[in-house]
Amino acid sequence: MPASPERILENLFPFYRQEEFPVLLPQYKSRPLEGCRIIDASPVFRNTCAKYASLLAAGAELTVAVSPVMPYDSETAVLLGQYGIPVVEAERAGGPYDVVMDCAGALSHVPSRCGYVELTRSGAERYAACTQPVWMVDAGKIKQIETCLGTGESFFRALESLGIKNEQGQTLVVIGHGKVGRGIALHALRRKPLASASFVPATDRETLTDAIRHAFCAVTATGKRHAMSGLIDPAMLFSSGVLLANMGVEDEWGPEIPKNRLLNEGRPLNFILSDPTQMRYIDPPLALHNQGALELAEGRVLPGLFPPPPEMEEHFLSLIRSCGSVPPDMLNWIS
Repeated sequence: MPASPERILENLFPFYRQEEFPVLLPQYKSRPLEGCRIIDASPVFRNTCAKYASLLAAGAELTVAVSPVMPYDSETAVLLGQYGIPVVEAERAGGPYDVVMDCAGALSHVPSRCGYVELTRSGAERYAACTQPVWMVDAGKIKQIETCLGTGESFFRALESLGIKNEQGQTLVVIGHGKVGRGIALHALRRKPLASASFVPATDRETLTDAIRHAFCAVTATGKRHAMSGLIDPAMLFSSGVLLANMGVEDEWGPEIPKNRLLNEGRPLNFILSDPTQMRYIDPPLALHNQGALELAEGRVLPGLFPPPPEMEEHFLSLIRSCGSVPPDMLNWIS
């Protein structure tokens, strides 16, 4: 029998304050998922346990899947076993389950009775032709709290954990201007060593190469596999002292660059941290992921890819503003 949600929370409270998960905590009130069989492929880290506790409190029969697509913390996976929560390899997961809670499409092959909840934009392609309901967490505002605000913060926290400091006057090159790239740039400006920002078209190879040559660090956040192949001369990267990092799930630097030339061997840099995203930033999308399971179980989602309703996201944002710890001015950054 799985551990009680209360025990899991007791183990989390030494690490996190209640105001760091203002959206997950209200989900502990009733048991709307009583007996619902759920498999969840969210990245397994310590703060993800708050999400699992919420699902157990709601009455779900939970299995957790780990995937080679996404890094995970092996110590937390062992802890889940001690909590009595089954942990399986995503590619070997069977089924059917009542609800499949996915991340990056790792469980798209698993049969589901009610449908799927996909956490990331990268998983959308796997579900493009799905005839069942697919609740897309990444299709709304709330996910930007993680991908823009949270991932931007964790990039600098990861650098600092390696003893790397961004000094005044140094140049940081951010390649990609989606949610993650914008978040890194915003946090760079917020931290003040970087006083200004300029933009370079990625198609302008000469200007991009020159910018990287004179940078202290270049980080990719394009969301595209091998995005840098053919754009940068590998010889320049070998002769330069510039630090190379990646914040995307895919290998964005490409096969021409050896893994030992990249920080964390090219895997997302923030996954070297015990909390790749701080609880305050990961709480809202994980809670929305859980909410998607409830919407599917109760038959409130239509077939096809379905974004979270705006009124639901506004409710989540009101909880964050009134009870959470994300700085209010940072919430204005999300669109």
